[in-house]
Amino acid sequence: MDIPAVSDSSWTESVRPKFHGSARAMFPVVLKGLFLTIITLGIYRFWYMTNVRRFLWNNTEVDGDFLEYTGRGVELFIGFLIAVAVLVPFYAMLFLAPLYMGAEAAAVAQGLYGFALLLLAQYALYRARRYRLTRTIWRGVRFQQSGSGWGYAWRSLLWLILTVLTLGLAYPWMRAGLERYKMTNTWYGDQQGAFSATGGQLFWRTLLVWLAALVVIGGPIAFVAGMEATGNIGAASPAHALILVSVIGFIVLVPVYWAVEFRWWANGCSVGPAAAACDLGNFAFFKVYLGYLGVALLFGLVVGAIGLGIGFALHSGGVLEGMAAQARPPVVFFVAFGAFYFLVGLVFAALWQVFGVRPIWRKSFESCEIRGLGALMAAQSVTPEANAFGEGIADAIDFGGF
Repeated sequence: MDIPAVSDSSWTESVRPKFHGSARAMFPVVLKGLFLTIITLGIYRFWYMTNVRRFLWNNTEVDGDFLEYTGRGVELFIGFLIAVAVLVPFYAMLFLAPLYMGAEAAAVAQGLYGFALLLLAQYALYRARRYRLTRTIWRGVRFQQSGSGWGYAWRSLLWLILTVLTLGLAYPWMRAGLERYKMTNTWYGDQQGAFSATGGQLFWRTLLVWLAALVVIGGPIAFVAGMEATGNIGAASPAHALILVSVIGFIVLVPVYWAVEFRWWANGCSVGPAAAACDLGNFAFFKVYLGYLGVALLFGLVVGAIGLGIGFALHSGGVLEGMAAQARPPVVFFVAFGAFYFLVGLVFAALWQVFGVRPIWRKSFESCEIRGLGALMAAQSVTPEANAFGEGIADAIDFGGF
């Protein structure tokens, strides 16, 4: 492809992406997905997930042009069905091993099963990323991912073993190594990605967070464990207060760590001549989680009030006394309870999409400036689009994120 000449200023000009998706605009997408997921007993969730992604992608503007998401719900559904068929032998071995083997042989078989499942999960995450990239288009050019899913899986597993052996000290270098493998196999058309951040940079930038976690989270847990070992925990002991301190510390420090790690990651990413510069604040994600917790708490109070009202009505009508007199509660009680639990869980998930995923997506993009974007010229990739098999495996074993 002939690349037209560009001015030097196109290499230094910065472009900051914008996100235009409001909570009000996202509510209909979420409510529709919630309703159809309920009445289809969960089957519609593949289309629901696709519609949420399309909302996020298609409302993200980069230099005057919007991202496009071309994935389809039926692709995720078929990928899930294929993944379930592949995983059936694994689950069968896990179930049958204790029945037809001795205790030691069954333990070995289950250990091998866990090892294989962990390896398969890493393979699935890499393939799922490839699927999402090949369904992402900007300015008519599709993203792509090369590399081997199994190669990534084995790298992940070896890095994980090293991280465990070093009591977590190797984690920053694991993140850097795996991200470098992913980004060097990322393409925008014929323009290759790169990753320049190092494990040492991540280590020093997150060291204070780790030390704070050691004091605020690890310290109280160790103290309470010591009190339990000596039998000194009583009603007047500070154990409960220390546990509360650990929980609050976890809620605060985890999103802070994610923000620092995201800034490190974004500043190391580039595609062709275009590179990112991120200024995300340390507490940006914490504010999002705090807002979501407030909304979730409000919803929980409403659900609790409704539950109390239903319970009072059943008690006033003598229904609860009649059920207590029976040897076994009626089946309709369990069905109603299960449906209510399912509904509440889906609503919490929907609230997370609107008040969690959406603002995190917005803050992540809008905190980055892209330099050299004017010099990024790419020809359309001729590599075929990836299938959704990796997404299906990750979903079937409940591993991986959005």
